[in-house]
Amino acid sequence: MRFASLLLVLTLGISTAVPSDAQSTDELLLLKHFHSISSEEIAGWMAEICSPKYNGRLAGTPEYIASAEWMAGKFSEWGIKPAGDNGSYFQWFDHPYTVVNEIGSLQLHLPQKDGSVIKKGYSAPADFYPGMNSGNGEVTAEVVWVGYGTTAPELNYDDYKNVDVKGKIVLMNRDVPFKDVRDPEYAKWVRYCYHQYKAENAAKHGAIGMLYIDGNSANPNISYIESMVVTGIGPEPLADIFAGLGKDNKTLLDQVDKTFKPASFATGKTVTMKANTTRHPEGKTCNVVGMIEGSDPMLKDEVIIIGGHLDAVGNAGGLLVAGGFDNASGVIDIMAAAKALAASGIKLKRTVLFLLIGGEEVGLLGSKFYTKNPIFPKEKTVTYINLDMVGNGTGLGVSASETCKGLTEYFKKANSTYIHRPMRVSTSGGMFYGRPRSDGLVFLADGYRTMNISTTDGVKPVYYHLPGDDETAVTPEIMEDVAKLIYLSFIEMANADTLTY
Repeated sequence: MRFASLLLVLTLGISTAVPSDAQSTDELLLLKHFHSISSEEIAGWMAEICSPKYNGRLAGTPEYIASAEWMAGKFSEWGIKPAGDNGSYFQWFDHPYTVVNEIGSLQLHLPQKDGSVIKKGYSAPADFYPGMNSGNGEVTAEVVWVGYGTTAPELNYDDYKNVDVKGKIVLMNRDVPFKDVRDPEYAKWVRYCYHQYKAENAAKHGAIGMLYIDGNSANPNISYIESMVVTGIGPEPLADIFAGLGKDNKTLLDQVDKTFKPASFATGKTVTMKANTTRHPEGKTCNVVGMIEGSDPMLKDEVIIIGGHLDAVGNAGGLLVAGGFDNASGVIDIMAAAKALAASGIKLKRTVLFLLIGGEEVGLLGSKFYTKNPIFPKEKTVTYINLDMVGNGTGLGVSASETCKGLTEYFKKANSTYIHRPMRVSTSGGMFYGRPRSDGLVFLADGYRTMNISTTDGVKPVYYHLPGDDETAVTPEIMEDVAKLIYLSFIEMANADTLTY
């Protein structure tokens, strides 16, 4: 089909499908900028933001700040107005950070019959991952298995009861023994799920080292404790620590989960852990914020916010995690839509705010800062829409909290009329379970109407917090369609005389 014929078909489709609120929109202009969103340009931006010069975009580092400046430069180039501090694109907040200078080491001591000791070394990232927020130094001590590392007196549970970990290295697991996250009782356990709590509790009990059974991947979301060395541990060293003890980690956890009785014990095994890190207590980081101001005298005070986290997990002494899927994909989807909206010249009655979040990977800090220091009042915010790991697959997903489930109709219509991807829509009330792990849940917990855009049916391996997460970890074609979905839906939402939530 020739382009002119295709354009006519699409134009006719728009004239019959678009709600009356948008009948005045120049349909040819709408289509022109719809087609300007391209996977080729998206792939180029992915390669840029995942390049080594940004060093994995760890929040607070000069490289993260450089990536934020690059993003702000694009907003400026496209005529998107700054919405940050003092007329800038940046919303700054304090954030001390830690740099991992070298990979470090992990060794298990193997006593021999003649009294000598062989030290079995392990390799990163297959066997261990340097603690991204570890204290600096080397420790050698006995390993004590402490289950979930939890002390909850009000729940009559304490993994540290009857074991002495002072001057020892603790070995612990993620999460808590209460597994039914949909049970209201789970809320009593949530605070004990946080990585920060587990590290702080270990230090409180006198531990000098922490082996965290955390999928041996990068994890900067843990408290910095100067006197404690932290390392993520993988399957082989874990099995070696349990070798000859007549028990294993999984069996012990199953027992604890069934009985709610800790089974902590001293393993009798000795480990040496070494970390080479530098702490930067003076650190600051930022959100990047730009806006297209609404044109309607009354409705411009209402704002639609779309956001995703710009930071990733950084570089652990040469183990560079470029943060392609997690989450360059989300911010570049937003960029592509923002460019098309700004370039189109189509007037939007409501304001649109583009929020590129800093510090998500270190504890959802940027979203927490925004909700405490909002640029627009909560009561004037139509919705906050989150994008995180949105760029791998062949399908689209949209979910909404109960308070704004009606807004999914804009996305459903845009997809069915123009994009034609399989789409999963969830309006299950916006309930979330377990430990909050995304910026969207921060907004939801603070009382915002909240939505989420995702991609489904992944076609590429997911290297979560691992070096394979680079610009090749995404499918630019689905990212193109996510950006088109945002572009079309935002024009309709921003220009509707009345929104149905």
